[in-house]
Amino acid sequence: MQKGRNTEGVSVNRFIDKGGGAVNVPAGNLDRNTEGVSTLAVNQYVAKVFGWMFIGLLVTCLSTAGIFAMMGSEWFADIVYGLTQIIIVVFIVELIMVYFISSRINKMNPALTVALYLIYAALNGLTVGFFAVIYARQTAILAFGLTAVCFGIMALYGFFTQADLTKAGSLLMMGLIGIIIMSVVNLFLGSGLLDYLICIAGLFIFLGLTAYDTKKIKTVYAPAALQAESTGEYSGQVFSSNLAISGALALYLDFINLFLFIIRLLGGRGRS
Repeated sequence: MQKGRNTEGVSVNRFIDKGGGAVNVPAGNLDRNTEGVSTLAVNQYVAKVFGWMFIGLLVTCLSTAGIFAMMGSEWFADIVYGLTQIIIVVFIVELIMVYFISSRINKMNPALTVALYLIYAALNGLTVGFFAVIYARQTAILAFGLTAVCFGIMALYGFFTQADLTKAGSLLMMGLIGIIIMSVVNLFLGSGLLDYLICIAGLFIFLGLTAYDTKKIKTVYAPAALQAESTGEYSGQVFSSNLAISGALALYLDFINLFLFIIRLLGGRGRS
């Protein structure tokens, strides 16, 4: 599975302290941070985050399309079919990259943040493409459609729900760590049953994380970004821009992981 997540990459206790501006990132549960913040401004910021998420998916789709185009070459196809374990390597790379972006949210130039995000999406498109072409093309298309529907439903739930998802987020992260450990163990065991159970667990975990991340972007990221922008300081603008990319990356990874678990559950391996 792919998930280099630092979901608390923007610590609720972190302050911006550059150029004389200090901005406190809201603390507390996910339901109390939008008080006193314009609903329209929050919605616009959430839309901006989702916009960047869709741009990342578009870049990934283009890279994946390139992989499918190259599958006409027999030697390339043989290489691809020998890379069934590449997903673990991808996870390690993502862990490093997501941590890097999240940990430098107050420091990195916004243009560099965007560039790293798009480069990451392009490279990830290659690895997703390697994985997707193992399965029949109809299976990949069906998996993408199911992923889009499931992601959309859970994102809408996360955006509109009044439930406090704070504790759920902690439980989901523990579950994520669990399936990461089991995935590594199963590399050596090669158990089909365990792989199936990992896929089922992973599917539900990332459905939950989609709702949690959407809620967090609305009630934590958006108020923090708007507060930063209101200072008028350049550091506030940097923080707001980078925070949007960080949120987009979290949603992007939720979508990609849902797709990978769904396509594995659907099965249907074979060249097409």
